[in-house]
Amino acid sequence: MSRGLPSLLVFALCVACGSGAPSPTPDRTEEPGEVVTPPFAVRGSAEGLVLTWYDEEGAHVASSRAEIPVERRAEVRVDSLEIAPDDRDPDHVFVADMRTPDEHGNYTVHRLTRDAFEEHVSAFVAAAHAEAPHAGQSDVIIYGAEWCGACHEAEAYLRSRGIEFVARDIEHDPGAREEMQRAAASAGIPTTSIPIIDFRGTIMRGFDREAIDRLIRTTSPDQATGVTI
Repeated sequence: MSRGLPSLLVFALCVACGSGAPSPTPDRTEEPGEVVTPPFAVRGSAEGLVLTWYDEEGAHVASSRAEIPVERRAEVRVDSLEIAPDDRDPDHVFVADMRTPDEHGNYTVHRLTRDAFEEHVSAFVAAAHAEAPHAGQSDVIIYGAEWCGACHEAEAYLRSRGIEFVARDIEHDPGAREEMQRAAASAGIPTTSIPIIDFRGTIMRGFDREAIDRLIRTTSPDQATGVTI
């Protein structure tokens, strides 16, 4: 989740239990983002429901919880096609935290305005795309975190060698973790530790000076190629 989100959307960070009789048309005077009980069950795999999740590319539709990436299950719009059109509230939607069910197997569901949810998704996507040009300015990217000593060592070493790079914090930069996971998966590298470094198309895990030196030599325009790690 990107930083600086509107306070309206703090619901995604809260863990709470709600009660109340289900109502196909909730009272519109209620505060957006409150915990509610929707007029359909949201539990287990949630098969049979229409699930809308989002990432830096925008909104996606799934038919079960298993189809949603683990890191994107905190805010999933849920809907049931069994609700008649006349019983629907066109101005509000249900958003579930589908990470961990409660002791009864149900997921916490919030109700907020449709506009608020759509604006939230749009803001997330815009923030992710705003970061992308910065990463594109360099062909070397270090995926790490503030607490990672090896990440800072890699950054310092690249600076000492005069190599321009972009450092992406996988805990705070929108889309950074997913971007790192895709890059690592394409190279068959696990992401059980950081940094993960994309050095001009070569993906490597950890900070290895000798490996970086070889990559600098083999990828510099004025150097011969053909040497591999």
